[in-house]
Amino acid sequence: METYLAAGGPKVPGRAISGRRGRRKGVEIRPGTVKQARMDAGLSLGQVARSDISRTAIYFVEVGKAKPSMETLRLIADRTGRPLDYFLAEPTTAPLSEIEIGNLERLVSIGDNIGAAARAEHLLGQRLDAPSEARIKLIAGLAYLRLGQPLTGRRYAAAARAYFERTGDRLMVAEALGTEAQGAQLMHDPIALHLAESAVDALRSLKSYPSSSEARLLAILAQVQLSNQQWREAIDTYEKAIAAGGVVQDMRRLSLMYSGLGMAFEQTGEIAEASRYVQKAIALHETLQDRLSLARSLDNLGSMLVRLNDAGAARKHIERALRIFEEEGVETGRGSILLSLCELELAEGNVERAAEVAEEAAEVASRLHEAPIEAQALLKLGRIAARRGQDEAADGYFAASLGAAESLGRGADLSRIHAAYAEVLEARGALAEANRHLRAALAASSGTVRPAEVKSATA
Repeated sequence: METYLAAGGPKVPGRAISGRRGRRKGVEIRPGTVKQARMDAGLSLGQVARSDISRTAIYFVEVGKAKPSMETLRLIADRTGRPLDYFLAEPTTAPLSEIEIGNLERLVSIGDNIGAAARAEHLLGQRLDAPSEARIKLIAGLAYLRLGQPLTGRRYAAAARAYFERTGDRLMVAEALGTEAQGAQLMHDPIALHLAESAVDALRSLKSYPSSSEARLLAILAQVQLSNQQWREAIDTYEKAIAAGGVVQDMRRLSLMYSGLGMAFEQTGEIAEASRYVQKAIALHETLQDRLSLARSLDNLGSMLVRLNDAGAARKHIERALRIFEEEGVETGRGSILLSLCELELAEGNVERAAEVAEEAAEVASRLHEAPIEAQALLKLGRIAARRGQDEAADGYFAASLGAAESLGRGADLSRIHAAYAEVLEARGALAEANRHLRAALAASSGTVRPAEVKSATA
C-alpha cells in the first residue's frame, strides 16, 4: 500500500512513487484530534502505525509537523474507531470564540431564555465552524424548552446530537439526548423514556464523566418517569440525581428536582413530604425568578390543597399559575393548570364553571397535541355530563377520553378512565357495561387504580 505524508513527512516502504506524480497535498485536520483518538482507544503509536505507516509519521501528524494524506487519515480513523469527520478541519470557517459561547450559556443560566434564543439565532445566521454550530444549537435547544417551545428545542438538540455522533463525542451525545428527552416529554411523546435512558447509558459508557452531567441526566430521567406515572421509580431516580450531584450548585436544577419529588410523593399519598418539597421548590423558583417553573410548582401545590379541602389557598396558587402562563405567552402545559382549576370548581360545587374550564383545557390540549391532558379534560367533561344526567353526552366524552389515552398506550390513564366510566355506568344501572369497563381498568393497571390526576412534569 502506498501511504505517505505531505510536507516532507516520512514515506512508508512499499511501491516506488513516481517523481512526475509528486507529493499529494496533505489534509487539514483539527489539532490534537489524532493523539486524542489514539489515547481514547488505548493504542500506542506502533499499534496505530502497524506495518502500513511509520510510527514517526503518526507522531509528526499528532504534533502538527505534518499533514496526513487522505489514505493515512482513513487508516487512523479505522484503527482508532473514529469517523473521518472527527479529524477534519473546517477550512472555510473560523471557530467561534469560547467567550461568545460562554456568554450564550450565561444567558441561559441566569434565566434570560428569550435573550439566549435571540442571540443563538443571530449566531446561527453566520458562517460557523461545525463544532461551534453544534454547541450553539444545543444551548438554543435548552433555551427554547424553557420558553415552552418543545418542538423547536427538540429539533435543535437533535441536530446537535447528529454532529456529536459523527465526531464520536459521546459526552455531548449524552447531553443532547437528555435535552431531546426533555422536549419529547413536554410533547407527551412516548419515546421520551427511551431517549432519557439512552442518555444515561451513553454517559455511563464513558470511563469517566462529570458528576454534574450524571445529576442532570438522572433528573431528566426522573422527570420522564414522573410523566409516565412511575412514582416510586421517579422518587428513586431523583434521589440518585441529588446524590450524584453532591452539593448541587445548579439551584435551578435542584428546584426542579424538589418540585418533581413533591409531585411523586403526592401521588404515593405522602402529602406532608410532598408539601415540604414543593414549598422548597417554590422558594427557589422565586429566588431564581424562574417564572414558568414557579407556575408549575404553584399548580402542583394548588392541586394538593384541593385534595386537602383547602379551597381558598388552592385557588390563590392555581390562579397565580395561570396568570404567569398568560403573561409569558406560553400555552404548552397550560391545559394541566386548567385541569386543576376545574377540579377546584367541582370541589366548590361550581359545576357550570368547571365544565367551561374543562372545555377550554380540552381545546388547548387538542390544538397542541397534548393527548394525556386532552384525555383527562374529556374524562372530567364525562363526569360532569353524568352528574347533570346527560347520559348520551357522557358516553361521548368517555369514548373520546379513552380514544385519546389509547393513542398513547398509557396504562394508568386507561385504567383511571375505565374505572370512572364503570362507576358512572353502575350508577345508571348498566351493570353489564360497568363490569366490562371495570375489568378493562384492572387489566390496564394490574389491579392498581389511583384516583389522582397527573400533572405536567417540569422542563
